[in-house]
Amino acid sequence: MPSEGYKTELKLVSSANDVWGAIFAATRIYPAVLPDVYEEITSTRRDGYSEGSMRKITYSPAVGFNKAARMAMEEITDVDHETRTVSCSVEDGEFVTKHYRSFETTTTVAPLPSNEGPREPGCIVRWSCSYVNAAGSLSPDVVKDLMNKTFEGLDNHLQKLIHSKTARS
Repeated sequence: MPSEGYKTELKLVSSANDVWGAIFAATRIYPAVLPDVYEEITSTRRDGYSEGSMRKITYSPAVGFNKAARMAMEEITDVDHETRTVSCSVEDGEFVTKHYRSFETTTTVAPLPSNEGPREPGCIVRWSCSYVNAAGSLSPDVVKDLMNKTFEGLDNHLQKLIHSKTARS
């Protein structure tokens, strides 16, 4: 069966390094700063952020597809710190038992390009997935909305941290 896919891209205010750090530490950060999206993320194998790690993601009841996909088991299949890219494969949970036969994602964080002048602050986050459909697939718009909400929420959190740090200085 051929795979399909979709993607989303967001321009964020925070630096590529700050956003990459937050994405890389998702196990700890996402539930704390996005409790309306992620109820809990636990590492079930290895450290939860390096290649070969397995994470159990439990979505908050407030998430639109919560009844359709309450939990996902995600394996981190590749981490490249130089290009700020992480790839994952959903191995278990309703995503792959009810909605997809396979579901793989890649997230890349890149600095905004400089157009022959000083580099503009901020970054671009590119998230994509490839999947093989099964009966009852979740709408691509629902999943893209989840990812956009995640990255925008991380950006807002990082900006609050930067502004509170600046205010104390």
